Amino acid sequence: MKCLGKVAHLDSKNRAIVITKNKVEKNTKIFDSESNLVGRVVNIFGPVNEPYLAISAKKGLRITKLVGREVYRK
Repeated sequence: MKCLGKVAHLDSKNRAIVITKNKVEKNTKIFDSESNLVGRVVNIFGPVNEPYLAISAKKGLRITKLVGREVYRK
């Protein structure tokens, strides 16, 4: 798995925001450090060299638990 970065904060729509240096596409599945699926990338915005990823949590997951944690892609 490849680390994308830490969840910086939640936006107004309760999506986790991650600043990354990696190229990621929309709908990429996002995992936690234990390989559990946490959600998908729903939006990419900001500067090209360090884009922000907006991650929508999967159903039943408390997104507030992700703040400050690293997230990964396979």
